[in-house]
Amino acid sequence: MPRYAISAEDSSPIVIGGIGGSGTRLIARILRDQGVAFSGDLNGALDNLWFSLLFVRRTILLKSHDEIQRLAWLFTNAMRKGLPIPPELGSLLDEAARYDRGPALDVTVLQQSLASILVGQSSPNSSRFWAWKQPNSHIMVPMLQRCFPAMKYIYVARSGLDMAFSGNQNQLRYFWGDLLLEGDISPSPRNALRYWVACHKRMLEHRALLGDRLYILNYDLFCEEPMVQLALLNEFLGLEVSNDKFNLLAGEVSPPTSKGRHKRFDCDQLRPDDVEFVNAMGYFA
Repeated sequence: MPRYAISAEDSSPIVIGGIGGSGTRLIARILRDQGVAFSGDLNGALDNLWFSLLFVRRTILLKSHDEIQRLAWLFTNAMRKGLPIPPELGSLLDEAARYDRGPALDVTVLQQSLASILVGQSSPNSSRFWAWKQPNSHIMVPMLQRCFPAMKYIYVARSGLDMAFSGNQNQLRYFWGDLLLEGDISPSPRNALRYWVACHKRMLEHRALLGDRLYILNYDLFCEEPMVQLALLNEFLGLEVSNDKFNLLAGEVSPPTSKGRHKRFDCDQLRPDDVEFVNAMGYFA
């Protein structure tokens, strides 16, 4: 086995991603409240800043498989083992914390995350169900699958029509817009919907890669039918909780106040074929 391969007992994390503002925080909170371990350095949105430090950067797509494997080992070690970091991996950490990546991941945040990954490994986590949430992780599904061959991935998606008018366009603006779209990529509602469609189609293609380990969660439907949808999600993950806990968590879910916000805007600026795709996927905001 290669020195930095992920061990079998650590190869089956639960990973949550989606376009920013899709509702990933609620799903992470519900899973955490059911006993899934979300350890590491987390921000207020429950994003894993260790994963952000190591993986959420455009250059990650240029890394060799060997480099990705070492980064995955560093992350998993911090999350699960707490072993000393080999000196030869120090340069990977230094590189990861060196450059700004937009307002949400500026150098100050990255340096703080670097400091915590170096000193925050004193509480190894051996929970059967372990997870992290980072919306941008959906871009890295193929490389994560190679490192974590038993991974289960939850892609959280809100209606693309509402997401077109979301104020959170960081992925489009700072990271992946020009990689997934051609032509103009300014953070407009039209391009936000184009990005939503491109990401959703990409996730559908990943079914061939992940099979039944991919769960595309319709956030709007989840909020409308929390009892039914939470049961389906728990079945996918193999989670079992008491009826009281289940009923309590499902009872706390309700549609967000921003549901249907696209109705307050001019939707004629959106491409008709993109709107048709949203409807075809079952998202009726």
